[in-house]
Amino acid sequence: MNKQLVAVSFFLLSAIGLKCTLGQEKKVNHNIVKAKNARTKYKDDTKYIQNLINKAQPGDTVKVPEGIYNVSSVRLKNGVSLYSTGLFKQLPPDTTENFSFSKQYSESPMFYGEKVNNLSLTFNAGVNREAIYLNNCKKVTVRDVKLKGDSTKLLSFAGIYLYACDDVNIVNAEVSYFGKERNDPVYYQRGTGIRAQTTHNLRIVNSNIHHNGENGLFFHGCTDIAIKDNYIHHNGMSGVQVAFGSMGIERNYVITGNTLEANAADAIDINNPDEKRKVDLQAIIQGNLSKNNGWVKGQKTRDGSGIATLVGLRNVTVKNNRSQESNRPAVYVRECDAIDVLSNNADNVAEIVGNLGHIRLYKNTFPEVRLLASVKAKKLTLDSNYIRHLSFPNGISVDSLVLFANDLKGNINVNMDGRLILKDNKISSSSPKGAVTLWKVNEAVLSGNQIQTSHQDALALYVDNKANNVLIKENKIAASLTCIKDSGSQNLQIIGNTLASDLDSVYASTVISVNPKDLHLNNNIYYLGKEKTDHGIGLEGEGKVFMDGESLNLLSPNRDN
Repeated sequence: MNKQLVAVSFFLLSAIGLKCTLGQEKKVNHNIVKAKNARTKYKDDTKYIQNLINKAQPGDTVKVPEGIYNVSSVRLKNGVSLYSTGLFKQLPPDTTENFSFSKQYSESPMFYGEKVNNLSLTFNAGVNREAIYLNNCKKVTVRDVKLKGDSTKLLSFAGIYLYACDDVNIVNAEVSYFGKERNDPVYYQRGTGIRAQTTHNLRIVNSNIHHNGENGLFFHGCTDIAIKDNYIHHNGMSGVQVAFGSMGIERNYVITGNTLEANAADAIDINNPDEKRKVDLQAIIQGNLSKNNGWVKGQKTRDGSGIATLVGLRNVTVKNNRSQESNRPAVYVRECDAIDVLSNNADNVAEIVGNLGHIRLYKNTFPEVRLLASVKAKKLTLDSNYIRHLSFPNGISVDSLVLFANDLKGNINVNMDGRLILKDNKISSSSPKGAVTLWKVNEAVLSGNQIQTSHQDALALYVDNKANNVLIKENKIAASLTCIKDSGSQNLQIIGNTLASDLDSVYASTVISVNPKDLHLNNNIYYLGKEKTDHGIGLEGEGKVFMDGESLNLLSPNRDN
């Protein structure tokens, strides 16, 4: 049975101060020296706490009772746990220390552990450097802690800093006010709630990470990370940021059930800067609620994705998340492969950028899915989504673009190299551009769709002469004027469709073809007004048409169609 070393009284043995001098991250020089002068402003309890830990044996728990304890820096001991119901207040350092990229830890954290294993920490603290710094430690649990930093400091260290650790659990922790509040939409201050580098098997659960100057949680070169059921809010950059080392070893991230609110940048930012090397992250982002990210005092920042920013990654699933009132795309995907975006609900767009492998969107609700002009992808699949607007700019290149069983609003503009499959969708548009416009495509299959335009002068479906090998089969297409206009598409096939025009006139046509190039018309059903008609086809110019069971209505060459 573990012993418990209990501090039942509290006094200073002498006016001796403890100073921890931390060198490089893997080498620590630890010395106890006499203070040149006894402290007069602060009572220094450092030696008292350190003596309790030093006297304990592996397996012991040092219990510190109620009270306020002023400490500078205490070194942890292998196998010795700390449990305190009191409050630790960190004494100010002898010299000013600031966070920088070349020095990401202070010389005097409140509790420092190097190569210590099998211990737990429970305490409350107000600190001006790190509350906890663990260096090459294993099997450590940080539970039921409340850590408050210095909210006036511009270049603050992290609340908890982990370097090269393994099997660390942070449970029911509150980490806040490490760094000054961000007040500018462009500039931000340093100070992260929990910062981990080269760390493995880290779990952060049921914690409240808030009002830190920079990120709530930051990971660099880490693997096997679980972030579950936390409230991460009001931080000066992203709620969760994952950064990458030079080796691309990052794996197995599980980010589930968190609320990410009012962070000044992205809710979750996973950004591999070496975009040519797609990191096989094997991550799941699921069941998170994101609200009001990407703002500073009502002003937009340049970041602020509602659900996640994903750059340079493979094998990520984004599932069952909700996003509200964030200033940037809910989901932003760039230079990625094997990304599944499933059953998310957002009030902002999904944006897809760059050179991509296979990206799949399934059963999501987005106001818009936007592809930028630089997109070159092997396969993009949109399946069973509710999307108010699809933006496909000119010049994209997609080997296979698949739109299946979606509810789509507005005009769908296709001008790309590659193959298009448009199947079983419901497409409605009030745009003067119509419902579907095919300007350029190498091959296309449109089947089983309901396509409707309500604009009085718009075509439901336009097929340009640069759109080749297009099959339009068994769709229901309705328009105020003309359902389909063909401008000389090579080998266009219109087979088994129901085509209905609201215009009830002898001069009206549901299908118009100008200079047809091997146009095939087979077994379509035509309506003008509410009546079925046998003269729903209009041809202009010269060309070749193959018809089976169709009637022909030649149009006057001066007609404006």
